[in-house]
Amino acid sequence: MAKDSRDSAHPVCRAVAKSRKKTRSACSSQLWQMSDDEVSTALLEATRLRAQVEALELKLAAEADRRAVGDKVGATDTASWWGHETSQDRPAAKRRMRLAESLDRHTPTAAALAEGAISTDHAKVITECIDRLPDDLEDPSIPERAEKHLLTEALDLDPKSLAILAKHVLTVVAPEIGEERDALALEHEEREARANAWLTMAPDGKGSYRGKFSIPTVQGAMLRKVLLAFAAPKHQAATKAEDQEQVERRPSPERMGDAFCELIERLPAHRLPKLGGLNASIVVLLDFTGLKSDIGRAVLETGEPLSASLARRMACEAGLIPAVLGSRSELLDLGRTARLFNGAQHLGLVLTQRVCTALGCDWPAHLCHAHHDDTWLNGGNTNFDKARLLCPRHHARIHDPRFETTIHPDNQVTFHMRT
Repeated sequence: MAKDSRDSAHPVCRAVAKSRKKTRSACSSQLWQMSDDEVSTALLEATRLRAQVEALELKLAAEADRRAVGDKVGATDTASWWGHETSQDRPAAKRRMRLAESLDRHTPTAAALAEGAISTDHAKVITECIDRLPDDLEDPSIPERAEKHLLTEALDLDPKSLAILAKHVLTVVAPEIGEERDALALEHEEREARANAWLTMAPDGKGSYRGKFSIPTVQGAMLRKVLLAFAAPKHQAATKAEDQEQVERRPSPERMGDAFCELIERLPAHRLPKLGGLNASIVVLLDFTGLKSDIGRAVLETGEPLSASLARRMACEAGLIPAVLGSRSELLDLGRTARLFNGAQHLGLVLTQRVCTALGCDWPAHLCHAHHDDTWLNGGNTNFDKARLLCPRHHARIHDPRFETTIHPDNQVTFHMRT
């Protein structure tokens, strides 16, 4: 009995119990019997109760970590034990444990969360902001004033708006040093964001590419604005047929994906950087019969198939260059008029060889170098029928005197170390 009394005496527990009584009363009633005011009041109380329960949970998590409760069962750390015991996502459990540890150092924020005045998202923004403040501040009261200011603003701002404000909190609480410090911190953040930008994408084998990326704020805002322009109702209404479904007022993820596809198709190839001597554009192989057929198909330079209908649509908007490959009178053969293979020749190699011609290498053609089988120094010509694509590694190897080269009937090449 004494143990229960001690637990219920904890201020967080008392606040939770008080809110629990109100929400329990609402839950036990028939909702249709409640007035509008009662429903809205119960909803706000439930929201505050959630914040109070989460505050208690994080306080207990910090205490459990201090006691290393996971060590008793051989867990890596307390967060891993917590995640396993409660079937939480492990990364999420670790993030919550970091917040618990931070709240343990920031008493005012922890108290506001325990009262239900702010949410855990607000608390995360505030604690991360205070933890990022420089260690060499001359006035030791600045972190305390910054935390107090952010707690005041959190009462009226959502977490996203509070995070924007937190970026220049020093300018507000210590303007004599804050403006310069905040500017330096912002420049550092921008450099880090650009240096750590990344993108991954790969075909899923079901007719789509899937990927994800991380880019700096400015470029992200630029991309979003461009996509919103393509996804805007007026643009959609102007480009869609009248019998198609009504355009949504708020662009959905599917609408934004459609806008992204349209953006890529509209990129001007002549303005893009050169890649392998050519503009960075996709090459589609098709014949005239397949272009007219409803059942024919086209093929990308990478070997991936396209339907005839999609190829016809692309042909309406793309400039087509007729080319005959393999003829000795074609313009791909420049003789000795040039040392380097020109764009048309490189395009022909991409279409016919597809990948690096070294045996077993699948380096894509558009990233390969064009190599002369008849070397220029020995009087060879820059001719298409004597050219091959090699990835940078194998192109270096074919010029390495330590290796002997063998060209096979199927045009693949192998290398052997000379003895």
